[in-house]
Amino acid sequence: MSDFPIRAERVDAIDRQTRKLIEDAERAAAMHDADLTEFARQILAGRRQRDVYFDPMLFSNPAWDILLNLYIADGEDRRVSVIESCAASIVPQGVALRWLDYLKQEEMVVETPDPAHPRHTMIRLTDQTRMAISAYLGSLFGLGLGSDAPMPDIPPMRG
Repeated sequence: MSDFPIRAERVDAIDRQTRKLIEDAERAAAMHDADLTEFARQILAGRRQRDVYFDPMLFSNPAWDILLNLYIADGEDRRVSVIESCAASIVPQGVALRWLDYLKQEEMVVETPDPAHPRHTMIRLTDQTRMAISAYLGSLFGLGLGSDAPMPDIPPMRG
């Protein structure tokens, strides 16, 4: 019985985390898909802008770049080929393909044949992954990160 307070603390922590996730999902659901798609586009543009100031490999995250690109494409009702999806990140195509394989294994993306081009394969987010990204973007808005605050004009540090 002596560990009951510890268990109660864990339950409280899980409860708080669950409530936060629900709030984030509700916030995302209340927003228009176009707003979340535009916010994802801004995040991706910010990642590209960071490459002006720092070596792109320093912050390389091909899986996230692929997911954001697929999220944006889905919001625009645009289909994306596997090759186009690989081009979404700065890493070599072979590395991007390995990340796509991992994302498929984790059931975050789904490959489908392209009916117009039998040799091409299309890739898209699963519904669960799309909802998770929407909830995440909604949580960023909840932190005030989706505002239109002006950015200072600071010159790049890289040469």
